[in-house]
Amino acid sequence: MIRVWKAKGQILEGIKNSIFRKDDVEEIAQGRMFICTNCDTYDETGSGCLAPGTQPCCNQDKGGCGCSLKLKTRSLSSSCPKGHWQAEISQEEEDFLNTRLGI
Repeated sequence: MIRVWKAKGQILEGIKNSIFRKDDVEEIAQGRMFICTNCDTYDETGSGCLAPGTQPCCNQDKGGCGCSLKLKTRSLSSSCPKGHWQAEISQEEEDFLNTRLGI
């Protein structure tokens, strides 16, 4: 659970972007999810998810991060642990933008 706490900013960003959807973020998320569904760590059953019930996820038992892909693919400051896609912005840039926007 320490990994979850360290990634709380990225998790919150993914939740925010899941609720308040924007076309550009959705386009990025769809492209990322397409890549994820073709990866050997893609887990629809949830057996390797860090938080049960958050599938599809990146199976931590197969070398993935265990994150919910519905959230991670929408977190612009997140990157794939296998290197298949990179962050669009840094966590610091995301924090700055959120502060400026009052989020």
